[in-house]
Amino acid sequence: MLLINCLDGRTPPDDICPKGPGVRMSLMTINLRHIRSFLAVARVSSFAQAAVDLGISQPALSQTIIQLERLVGFSLFQRTTRSVGLTVNGEILLERARALAETMEAFHADVRMLRQSISTEIRLGYLIGTGVEYLPEILKIFEKKRPEARVSLVEFDFNRPDAGLADNTVDCALIRPPIDVAGISITTLATERCVVCLPDGHPLTRFAGLKVDQILDEPFIAAPKPGVWRDYWLAGDHRMGKQARVVFEAATVDSELQAVATRKGISISAESTAKYYARPGIEFRPLLDMPNCSIAIASRTETNPLVRDLIQIAKEVARVMPDETGLRRP
Repeated sequence: MLLINCLDGRTPPDDICPKGPGVRMSLMTINLRHIRSFLAVARVSSFAQAAVDLGISQPALSQTIIQLERLVGFSLFQRTTRSVGLTVNGEILLERARALAETMEAFHADVRMLRQSISTEIRLGYLIGTGVEYLPEILKIFEKKRPEARVSLVEFDFNRPDAGLADNTVDCALIRPPIDVAGISITTLATERCVVCLPDGHPLTRFAGLKVDQILDEPFIAAPKPGVWRDYWLAGDHRMGKQARVVFEAATVDSELQAVATRKGISISAESTAKYYARPGIEFRPLLDMPNCSIAIASRTETNPLVRDLIQIAKEVARVMPDETGLRRP
């Protein structure tokens, strides 16, 4: 009530929106960052968890909430050492904040659709080491079909397994699911076996193939950013809640394999890694009981015709390309 009424020019009750010089100007400085932070804390009743959900530090989130409380002129949360809860005025503001956030998300979606409808440029993201078999052919065919369009490639390392989809840095992306991004459509292009990357001479290299249980106690090389993608490549589904022993973090395939070669630990990767990134000091063994990993192309659901054409071409390329790397059609 406070935020909407004070900003739309109507006169709110005295006990809800304080009057006086500068009040209106202060409220106008409230932005979507404040609203998202408020909603995140209200949703989980925890500053620590909300900070993780937003991908920011807890001190930064706390400062944002403090700023918002100063701007509105009252406390939003009751804080104790054990719990965080909404105040009465915080409860009143929560409903309006949710409506405002939904309106702004819809506004941003409309802006994206309008931008896409007039643009002849596609921003194609790709996770490093993903789709290298397909990307040149996809671009060649797309350029023939859509000569008026331009494709800008954006590479992302393991810090961003969503390859730019989460914050709309790109229009579509070649990824390796799973990723935790809402509102996207994922089309699987191919699957391939998972392999274990072992240093030369490691005791497990005596086996032609391995099962996941054989490697769970090994020291692991992992992606830097916690999340579903990192957990997947640590075989999290097989650990029964037990944490992996991560000894080194790597943001690229090269740094991952270099860490393996220098005996810092082992890692799990895709079978195509053995072909495109093989080097002395590393041996690869298939994981016999881990489901195949996948290569996919993903985009926002409200996409434009150029992106739809690119996705269709990617599907056709994956369907007809010779199976030289162990890649399998979905």
